Amino acid sequence: MTDARLDRFPVYVAAVKAQRAVSPTIWLVAGDPFADRTLAVLSDGAAPMVLFNEAGVDAVVLTPSWLGFGLSRVGQIVSSARFYALSASVLDSLGQPLGQPFMVRRSGSALLAVTGVAIDSTNVLTHLNGTSYVTPGFAIAKTTALMRGRADLAAVMVEPRTSGSHWGADFMVNVAGHDRFAMTVSDDTARLNCYDVSADAGRFTARTVDVTGLRSDSATVRLLESLAAAADSTAARPMSSPHSVWTNDNLSHALVGGMLTAKLADGFLCDSLFQSDFQEPKDVQALVSLLRDPGRLAVLTVSGDVLSGLPDYLVLRSGLVRSKLSRSSSYRIATTVDYLQRHPAMAKTGFELSARPFWTICLDILQSGQVK
Repeated sequence: MTDARLDRFPVYVAAVKAQRAVSPTIWLVAGDPFADRTLAVLSDGAAPMVLFNEAGVDAVVLTPSWLGFGLSRVGQIVSSARFYALSASVLDSLGQPLGQPFMVRRSGSALLAVTGVAIDSTNVLTHLNGTSYVTPGFAIAKTTALMRGRADLAAVMVEPRTSGSHWGADFMVNVAGHDRFAMTVSDDTARLNCYDVSADAGRFTARTVDVTGLRSDSATVRLLESLAAAADSTAARPMSSPHSVWTNDNLSHALVGGMLTAKLADGFLCDSLFQSDFQEPKDVQALVSLLRDPGRLAVLTVSGDVLSGLPDYLVLRSGLVRSKLSRSSSYRIATTVDYLQRHPAMAKTGFELSARPFWTICLDILQSGQVK
């Protein structure tokens, strides 16, 4: 078991290779692969997937946070992965898991099945159009019979440091404090937690591996450096004309105006596009860091009567006047996922996400030559 810290992966790979040299080894990763916000945003989620593929990871849990890339992009990410993105509780519109419902791996003579379940039902991304969120107990009950028919032991892997029921599993992954055997990530960065299963699949033993003496895997180091260099190249792209002087207000006005002029939506609703400490962005890195939510835009479809009750800072595109809108007509209102997370009631009727990340839309607007 390891966490998902990308900077630690060269050491993790070295440890896993050493284990695989002497016995069959399964590598389970806890945590969010996209926790490195800048790297995930600039690569549109590709960089962590490349690293996990090359490192030889066996499985992670697909959580609601993955949905921030949009359904189409999540599909591409999952299909390109050579590891399991376990997902028993986050489903598509047909009721099928967005990732894989479970995996089966052999450890010696034992067959182990592992399913993955997301716990965070409060994430507004679970209301994304085309998806559904199933409660953990129901989701696991649906897959347990399938796992038991194909494996000696069945496990449930959840988001890390979670408390809750063991749901009838033989062992848990990422969860502590249950009456079932639990596999967790070590709190000591100098050690990794390893778990051995007996040949008859009837007994587990826990041990730790000291990684302080291990040399980082050189191929993984080179890959990380390559991924970082690609991100740095994108981040260093200049933002706009050096003659432009931006403030919070006029940059917000330019970006919102550009989106509405391009008819990406009929209106834009957000109380703050930027981090509170505004500094004029000079390049892509500065823009991504400045935006509260550089990921995809959320687009709500609302009726005129609902729109009339939205906050005063709603900006409508040219030609639309709030007092003259048809109460029975539908309008597309763009906002950020960050805003919806702070106003979750607005998301419960469902929403879609823009095909492109917000920061790329902002960059196009500011480099279009039409903004003065």
